[in-house]
Amino acid sequence: MLSLFTASLSFQLPSLSYQYQSQASTSVIRCSATVSATIPPVEMADAAHPLIQRANEILYSESGFYSPYNESAFSEDFVFRGPYIGPLNKQDYLSTMDTFKIHEAIPDISPNAFGFSIDPKDPNRVWFMVRNSGTATGELGLDRDGKLRVPGKGAVLDGCPETFSIIFDADRKVKYLSVGYVADRFEGNTNGKGAAVGIFHVIGLPFPSPGPLLKFAQWLGTEVADLGARSYSTENVPAWWKSEERASEGYL
Repeated sequence: MLSLFTASLSFQLPSLSYQYQSQASTSVIRCSATVSATIPPVEMADAAHPLIQRANEILYSESGFYSPYNESAFSEDFVFRGPYIGPLNKQDYLSTMDTFKIHEAIPDISPNAFGFSIDPKDPNRVWFMVRNSGTATGELGLDRDGKLRVPGKGAVLDGCPETFSIIFDADRKVKYLSVGYVADRFEGNTNGKGAAVGIFHVIGLPFPSPGPLLKFAQWLGTEVADLGARSYSTENVPAWWKSEERASEGYL
């Protein structure tokens, strides 16, 4: 009886076939099982896809976070959104980058990006992961005049894996940038926080958890003090953006 039971559990792995498929909107490498029709094929993005190449360029050399920004890379209908910050229009996003100057606070910062892919539902959207690293030998800015600055004191950044995405418009300008959505909050030394909030933690700058205190602090810093770095845009958010949630509202 045992041998019959064991035999009933035995199986043979299906042989695999590979084929390269190039389409107008995306390029993928398909790995499909020739025997089973129940398991969908694994799709791997083509690293040479022009939008993946462009996303990589923007991330490393034009974003304003890892390097000085290239203003012309962003659409006039641009929206930025993260778990704690946003929506920001183009002007407010660039002002926030000018204020923080993350790439000066951490001169060797790197996103260590990996896992680039084209969204199968939106061929103009590129998804990827980052795991930030670097050493904070500079100062983090907190106001547009440069008077409020926090020294990095050599703190070492070991970020957790985060999900990013970029949506391009027809001219391959950035229409939407989403950042900081943590995939595993137990990795790294950012206390489970992503993007700038994780960096704040590493250099010893307290940042409240989502709740009334954070909501008040973000309202005060955006609506009253207006130091240059905004938690959300108070006006001129592009009409295509439909969500009414601001800053950390609705997150955790």
